[in-house]
Amino acid sequence: MTEKRFWRLIALAAALGLGVCAALAAWPGLIELPFKLPCGYFVDLLWDISKTGAVWRILAIILYVLVCLVPAGALFLISRRRRPWREDWLLALLSVVLLLLVGRALDRDRAVYSTFAQMGLLAVLVTWLALRLLRYFSVSDDRRLVRLVRIVVVLIGMLFAALAGVSAFAILASLFERFTIPALAEGAGSVASSCITVYGCLLGLRLVDSLGEGGELTDDTVDLARGFYRYSVRAASAILLISLAANLVKLVFVRVSSSTDVSVNFPVFQLLFCLAALIVSRFIAAHKELRDDNDLFV
Repeated sequence: MTEKRFWRLIALAAALGLGVCAALAAWPGLIELPFKLPCGYFVDLLWDISKTGAVWRILAIILYVLVCLVPAGALFLISRRRRPWREDWLLALLSVVLLLLVGRALDRDRAVYSTFAQMGLLAVLVTWLALRLLRYFSVSDDRRLVRLVRIVVVLIGMLFAALAGVSAFAILASLFERFTIPALAEGAGSVASSCITVYGCLLGLRLVDSLGEGGELTDDTVDLARGFYRYSVRAASAILLISLAANLVKLVFVRVSSSTDVSVNFPVFQLLFCLAALIVSRFIAAHKELRDDNDLFV
């Protein structure tokens, strides 16, 4: 991936984060969408069908069972092609969760239990996808692993760019609605920390691109790893200082009232990224030096 395409994706992610916040501000009802799609609307559909008549109630029950058994059907199709992996059995668990929670939503408080069904659906799906991704990493060869790492670095950069867009919208909202210095300081600190991390993702992408076709370490990789290490140290220090300055500004300029909610925030995810970058870059440089020393002995 070229750097030009990387920056395009970063700009797209930032615009997406800004646009989502603007849409939520314009239409507050959209915030309920993640909690109702698809389980909430499915429960409402079954509820409306069941109230039509006795025959339609039977149809609603059949539809409820068939839809909830879709993940189990996917597991059955997987078993016809190959032996299911251990994480694939989570699809059967997903069917059980949907049968229980959607059934409760139809029997009792549909608003509450449909939300529970949605949360259970997301929890099982995220776990299944994460385990499948881990297995994909473990069985991949070096060349495919390099491509996967490149994709992960780009996605992390897009995530932090989206967070920067969200923080930028918070700054704009504070400027146009009710300007406060603490809100401006918090938003500016978050944007600065996210931008620092995004540039770190670019350096990580350069580091991955410098690897050989099979993932071999080259001299350029070692040089970039050392530069990445130095940048990560400075980035972590800068993020901590920016966060400290933003928190102090909030504490100094906040106006205390009965409804004041003051909190001290630290960019944990940005710092974790810098820590991971420190470890990886230091390991790459040390591994190359150790391998060169072993070659000298041979």
